[in-house]
Amino acid sequence: MAELLAPKPDQNSTNTGTVRIRDAEGKESEIPARFEIVCTPTNWMSIYETLTSPGGPAKQKLTVIHNGDLPNQYLLMEQPSSGSTNASPKQLTPSQTMIPFASSDFWLADLGLEFLHWPEQRLLKKEMRHSKSCDVLESTDPHPVPGGYSRVVSWITIESPHAIVHADAYDSHNELVKLFDPTNLEKIHGDYQLAEMEMRNHRTGSHTWIKFDLSGH
Repeated sequence: MAELLAPKPDQNSTNTGTVRIRDAEGKESEIPARFEIVCTPTNWMSIYETLTSPGGPAKQKLTVIHNGDLPNQYLLMEQPSSGSTNASPKQLTPSQTMIPFASSDFWLADLGLEFLHWPEQRLLKKEMRHSKSCDVLESTDPHPVPGGYSRVVSWITIESPHAIVHADAYDSHNELVKLFDPTNLEKIHGDYQLAEMEMRNHRTGSHTWIKFDLSGH
């Protein structure tokens, strides 16, 4: 577990991309976005920011501050589409992060991999998934948020650098809530880079894809 939480990226990076949402009826919407990695001497930050047009939905900016095996910090800023610039980020506790990012199927907790910080972590077995040898990890939250996850089973590559190639999230009734898949995982300069990732919402029937433009790498 420490191997997944401890490493921080070697350098800062900025990518553009899109958040594409398909609801249960098949209606699609697409939001332009910017993704940034910022490294400091003591921690690193992953930043997800929607870039909306005038008259569009509120702009959102999520900053996840990663501190190794210490708890993540979450800062969420929402700016109304009216163009107001007086918005300030709100700090959220981990229990407040089971909410959608930009009305998508990705919750803030998903983008911060919050389940890896839960107190109960158990290695179930080793198994092939997406043609990769994986450790199957069960993460359990003993005090789940109502409506949130209580258990996540993830498939993590045994080969370093470690990457999550699939995850299933369950609620407190042990019913499947969401399925996560990186639909395009590329190895660039020795590190796995996500080109695209998909979240399928089992409750609502909706899907969300986050696509990263890696052309500059």
